[in-house]
Amino acid sequence: MTEQPPTPNTFAAAFPNGLFTYTAGEASPVVEFDRQGGVTVTLEGEVIVIGAYKVNGDVLETVDEEGPYSNPEFGVGKYKWNLAGKILTFSLIEDESKPRSRSFALPWVKIE
Repeated sequence: MTEQPPTPNTFAAAFPNGLFTYTAGEASPVVEFDRQGGVTVTLEGEVIVIGAYKVNGDVLETVDEEGPYSNPEFGVGKYKWNLAGKILTFSLIEDESKPRSRSFALPWVKIE
């Protein structure tokens, strides 16, 4: 059974939309969660991943759709999320995408 990508109709009011960044080696991508269920990742001003997300309580589901660093073939990744001040952290529930799960293992800082 193939998982369907998340649809933007189920949001937890507490989930922090906006811009975040994290540092992986020498790279510091910027991640934007919009209020319509879209997520965009940019690196040095270039879009590298476009995807979708939805939130049910403290669980975020996300899927890559396009971009040079996207992995749509791995389907939906599921993470428990927590915001403490400006620090957004994720705990892996399930995700077959190793690059995405490595990014979600890092603390993200709200920049806007």
